[in-house]
Amino acid sequence: MSGFHSPFAALRGIAGAAALLALVATASCRVGKAPAPAPTGFEVIVVGSGAGGGPLAARLARAGKRVLLLEAGQDVGTSAKYEVPAMHALSTEDPAMAWWYFVKHHADRAIDATDSKITPQGILYPRGSALGGSTAVNAMVTVLPSRADWDRLAALTSDRSFRAESMDRYYDRVREWLGVELADPSLASGDRKVAGYLGAAAQTWRGPLGGDAGSPDLLGAGGNLGTVFAHDLNEALRGGEAEGLYRLPLATSNGARNGSRENILATVAAGFPLTVETGAFVTKVLWGARGGTPTAVGVEYVRGAQVYGASLAPAKAPEARVQAFASAEIVLSAGAFNSPQLLMLSGVGDEADLRAHGIDVVVPRAGVGKNLQDRYEAPVVTEFAKPLDIVAGCALGGEPSKDACYADWTRGEGVYRTPGFLASILTRSSASQPVADLQVFAVPTDARGYYPGYSKDSAAAKNRFTWLLLKAHTKNTDGTVRLSGPSPFARPEIAFNYFDEKDPLSDPDLLALVEGVKLVRRIEDQMRANVSDDQVKEIWPGAEMTADRDLAAWIRKETWGHHACCTDKMGQAGDASAVVDARFRVLGARGLRVVDASVFPEIPGTFIALPTYMLAEKAADVMLEDLK
Repeated sequence: MSGFHSPFAALRGIAGAAALLALVATASCRVGKAPAPAPTGFEVIVVGSGAGGGPLAARLARAGKRVLLLEAGQDVGTSAKYEVPAMHALSTEDPAMAWWYFVKHHADRAIDATDSKITPQGILYPRGSALGGSTAVNAMVTVLPSRADWDRLAALTSDRSFRAESMDRYYDRVREWLGVELADPSLASGDRKVAGYLGAAAQTWRGPLGGDAGSPDLLGAGGNLGTVFAHDLNEALRGGEAEGLYRLPLATSNGARNGSRENILATVAAGFPLTVETGAFVTKVLWGARGGTPTAVGVEYVRGAQVYGASLAPAKAPEARVQAFASAEIVLSAGAFNSPQLLMLSGVGDEADLRAHGIDVVVPRAGVGKNLQDRYEAPVVTEFAKPLDIVAGCALGGEPSKDACYADWTRGEGVYRTPGFLASILTRSSASQPVADLQVFAVPTDARGYYPGYSKDSAAAKNRFTWLLLKAHTKNTDGTVRLSGPSPFARPEIAFNYFDEKDPLSDPDLLALVEGVKLVRRIEDQMRANVSDDQVKEIWPGAEMTADRDLAAWIRKETWGHHACCTDKMGQAGDASAVVDARFRVLGARGLRVVDASVFPEIPGTFIALPTYMLAEKAADVMLEDLK
């Protein structure tokens, strides 16, 4: 992009050149022939550069370990869709940086068929495929889990090193390389409608940080929004359990995305022994044996772009088949869908399932691909008579040179410095909840979940405002990731089984979201009082839907998630459903670990990226102890 100014330009000049020197040249032989020459001399191979694999590989290399990091996607860090926070939705529909999965929300296809987001293949679930994994396409929200989440993990694993007071050091470790900035509600100061909505939220919510937020006139002008929403959510959570009005922490630096990718490139640029190969799609783990125990010794992968069935671009034939070996460890960090898929393709999983696909059983672990969990998300969408001032001049998704908001971003100004989330409420859905379980956040657009074309529809909805309801600490553990066949290039079958119990409308997670809708409607009522000269109309689910049971039925069919995890759960050796132990080692094998969100036995907190970063930093310490 000619003349494109980037806050990371200096980093790219140094780290980008060094990283390119570290990338392994592409071979040209065809799949099915003898393996192509592979990089050699590594102690550790890490598969996947996302929130798990990226920090792990970088930390191990900085400790002097020779690491090969394999990433199926390419480096897209010079793309505006990568850098500009407001373009995060567009990035999930870009073939250069995203994979699309199509999932089942319910066992009953008839229920899925009523979802407004349904497609002939299922319901869209986008993931990242680029250097940085899904941190290259996520919404950058970077929130600590509850301290109770870490303490719970310590109890489930009987390992006190997972307790919150021990995990604090890994938050500090992450902050050594991850820039985190707070969303600025004062960006709404010039928009009476958006400022009025945020002011209405402050006036409506009452709790430890509630009280008198100010007069409607002052709030409507955005006068003291920065004061009302001054609190840093992560600081509050680090100090204990939290409820209140907060600014959202975002993984941005100078208003641009940063994350796993930047840490990887900085590690290479500094001369540490980290070799990165992009366009490297791993198809299986290679096995040896030591003392009669299956031992991971390497991986097989293919070189080439767009070879996987989840690619948005037309499938291409792989360019080369490669085998790479490590003297110490193989680590799978391919995410909640692909790490269990890789394990199963490599003979680790439920014996009957593997044999049904003609795969030899190497390590029987029935829990692989089970226990899939997610958070539930549901929207309440309001429509105004006229466009919102804050986005009226934005041509999101259009030509950047003609986009005034993009021009503001290049100068370090404006709403594009955020993913659109200007403020948040963290609260409990009921007094019986031990910790806050609802995160309610505001975004000036129409956000109803994922379907092909959703990002362009959202960008065009300039007269709409959404309160997104995110249910944390969900209880559904019935989801599964299963092989669709023995080919490593085929997407797995993914089923979440949302609210599929005998009486789904009494599900406590569902009822919590109903309470969230009621909270938003109280904010809407206050908004109408604050901005009496504008039409404020709820269009989704619609103000006419008032009965709890009707709201519950609507949420059951329309909710979605984007924090998949827990499919290779961590547990103790006696737990037949566990896949890895507390040191991330695959049970029943040697030399093989899993380090990503798939190892959580229960979904932590409200957003998955930061706890996964922290888990990766802990895994690095564990591995360095074991590799001495």
